[in-house]
Amino acid sequence: MAIVTILSVAKVTQLSFLLIVAFLSLSLGGSLLIGESVQASSLKLQALSTRGAIGTLSFVIFHEVIGQAVTYFRLLHVWMLISLGVLIIYVYRYSLSLFHGH
Repeated sequence: MAIVTILSVAKVTQLSFLLIVAFLSLSLGGSLLIGESVQASSLKLQALSTRGAIGTLSFVIFHEVIGQAVTYFRLLHVWMLISLGVLIIYVYRYSLSLFHGH
C-alpha cells in the first residue's frame, strides 16, 4: 500500500503504474505461497522473520510515507494523520478485547 501510494503521488503513467502494481502483486502473492508451503519448525526462525518484516515495514512507513508526506503537507496535518492512525489502531485493539474477553 505504501508503494502504491507513493506511485500515485509520483505521477507515473497509467501503464507503468499498472505494470508495477501487477509485479508487486505477483511477487507478494508468490512470497505468500512460499511462506505457506515452507513451515518453519523453529520458533526462533519465525520470530526472526517476523521481526525482519516489522522492521522493513516500519522503515518504509517512516521514511517513504511519512517522510514524503512532510514535503507535500504541513507538519501539523501529518501529525494529525499519524495520531488518527494510532487512535484507530487503539480502538480496534480495544474492540477486539471486548469481543474476545481478554
